[in-house]
Amino acid sequence: MRNRPVVVAVAAAAVLLSGGCGGAASMSSSGATSGSPIDQVAVDGDLRKALAAAGLDHAQAMTTSERGGVKDPDRVNWYGTAKSADAEKALPKIGAALERAGWKQDGERTAADFLSYRKSDWRMVVSRIPGADLQSVSADSSMVQLLASRHGA
Repeated sequence: MRNRPVVVAVAAAAVLLSGGCGGAASMSSSGATSGSPIDQVAVDGDLRKALAAAGLDHAQAMTTSERGGVKDPDRVNWYGTAKSADAEKALPKIGAALERAGWKQDGERTAADFLSYRKSDWRMVVSRIPGADLQSVSADSSMVQLLASRHGA
């Protein structure tokens, strides 16, 4: 069951980013979104500031706003690796920086390696997957990912 935590983290991220569990439709009716809509450039700026606050270099990883080779103005994704101890310490710093930038926690934190935030009509999932659970990452490192997706108001 080496890949079970990865499957759980990826499935949870997919549910949140697809609007499940109280996605955009329920949020607009409940008034949970606030402020003016923001664009991809603003979300990318918040993501870069959060990474810097956590000591992670945006340029030292993969970032994409493409899906299937097509530019997607409704997504900002960043994937990187760091030593596991550094990655573990980075998550709370990323979360604090996002909160300073106006992102609100989206629901209760259910796992130490998984955070979910919302801002305007965007959702962002921040997670850490230990390298021991991945084939492409060394056992002493972790993959850190920030996945943001816009959901209409």
